[in-house]
Amino acid sequence: MWTYLGQNFLIDAKVRQYIADHIFSLYRELWCEALIEIGPGKWSITRLINTVSSNFFLIEKDEKLVGTRDAERVTGNVIVWDVLDLNVKTILETKKLDTKKTLVVGNLPYYITSPILRKFFGNWSQEFAGGIFMVQDEVAQRLDSQTHKKSYLRWLLHYAYQVKYLKWVPAKCFKPAPKVKSALIALNVKRETVNVKFEKLIQFLDLYSPFTRKTLGAIGTMLTKKVSRDPEVSRAGAGCGTSFVIPEYLRKKRMEELTWEELEEILK
Repeated sequence: MWTYLGQNFLIDAKVRQYIADHIFSLYRELWCEALIEIGPGKWSITRLINTVSSNFFLIEKDEKLVGTRDAERVTGNVIVWDVLDLNVKTILETKKLDTKKTLVVGNLPYYITSPILRKFFGNWSQEFAGGIFMVQDEVAQRLDSQTHKKSYLRWLLHYAYQVKYLKWVPAKCFKPAPKVKSALIALNVKRETVNVKFEKLIQFLDLYSPFTRKTLGAIGTMLTKKVSRDPEVSRAGAGCGTSFVIPEYLRKKRMEELTWEELEEILK
C-alpha cells in the first residue's frame, strides 16, 4: 500500500459507480470533448469511465501506480507528472482540444486540494468546463453554493462556477481510511460571470480575507493607518487597499458575509 503522497484509495463499489454515473452525466450535459482524471490511483474509477471520452487523459504522480497491470488495460493518455507543475492547456492544444470543453475529475489528495482547484477553476483564465472531485467534507461544505460563509477559495471558484455538494462519503469507503470526513462536489461553469474584474477580486481578497474576524470598516481603517505609518508600503503597492471604498452600509459586515452584488459595489 502506497500512502506517502496522501493517497486514500476508494474501495466502495457503490460510491465508485455513483461517481462514474455523475461523470457520464456532467460530461454530456456540458457537451465536453475531453476528460482529465487527476490521480487515478489504482484505477478503480478509471475503469468505469474509460468509455466516457475518446480523449481521456490520466495525470498520475506516483510511478509505482502507473506501472501496475491495471494501467495496461486503461485506454487514454497516461501522463506521469505532478499536476501542479503540468501545463495542461498546452497538452490539450497539441491534440487540438479546447479547455472550455474539458471535464476534470479526481479523488484529490486533501493536502493539495486547494492548489489543484485553483489551478483549474480559480485562476485568471477560468477555462475548464467543470469537474467532479472527492475532497474533505469540511472543504466541500465551505465551497457549496448554498453556504452563507464564504472562504477565499469559494470566492475564486464561484467567480465562474457553481459548486454543488453531491454526497458525503464515510471513511470506511477508503483504504486506508482517512482521519477526516470526505465528500463529493461538482463544479459547473456559469453561463454568465459576475460583473467584477478578476484581478481586482484577487487584490481585494489578498488584502481583506486574512482578517476574518474583523469588519470591512475596521480592516480598511487598519490598512489606511499602515500606509500612513510606512510610506515604503504605499510605494511598493501593498497599500492599495485604501483605494477600495467600502460603502457605509457595508462597513459592519465581514468579508465572508458579502454577496456578489455587494462585492460588485465595492470593486466597481
